Amino acid sequence: MSAIETKLYDLLSPMLGAEVLIFADQNAPRPAIPYWTLNVSPRKHLGRDAYSQGVDADGDQEVYGVREATAQVQRIGKDADTFVQDLRDELSKITVQERWQIAGVSLFNTGDVQDVPFPMYNNHLEPRAIIDLFVRYGTKLIERVGFIETVVPDATYP
Repeated sequence: MSAIETKLYDLLSPMLGAEVLIFADQNAPRPAIPYWTLNVSPRKHLGRDAYSQGVDADGDQEVYGVREATAQVQRIGKDADTFVQDLRDELSKITVQERWQIAGVSLFNTGDVQDVPFPMYNNHLEPRAIIDLFVRYGTKLIERVGFIETVVPDATYP
């Protein structure tokens, strides 16, 4: 699990009350309905990464960048669309936005709530609703650039 997946899980889970949040596509037994799933898309690289000004004693330099991801949140259970709309509204609150900001995640857009019932066995439709959350966050990478210990000039000055 990546750092952004962990952060999103930790931010969303308390907002869902007593209902369980799991990662999608885990090939594991499903929890009791109702429950929520979280699927984070492959991350997108935005702009150019920036190098820090210094190199430490080990020859490492920090590289900072911005990434973007889409978190698809899905609720399975009765009145799924209503619960997902409530989540969308909750996400617009200042206190929630501040909590996300403190965690280093910017929720810059939300998709439309989609009501997508899923056919199960015996043609029974299972109520589901989905929303996409578009997030941006910073990364810090380490690049081993090394360092120059000795310089031996081989030139003459006229």
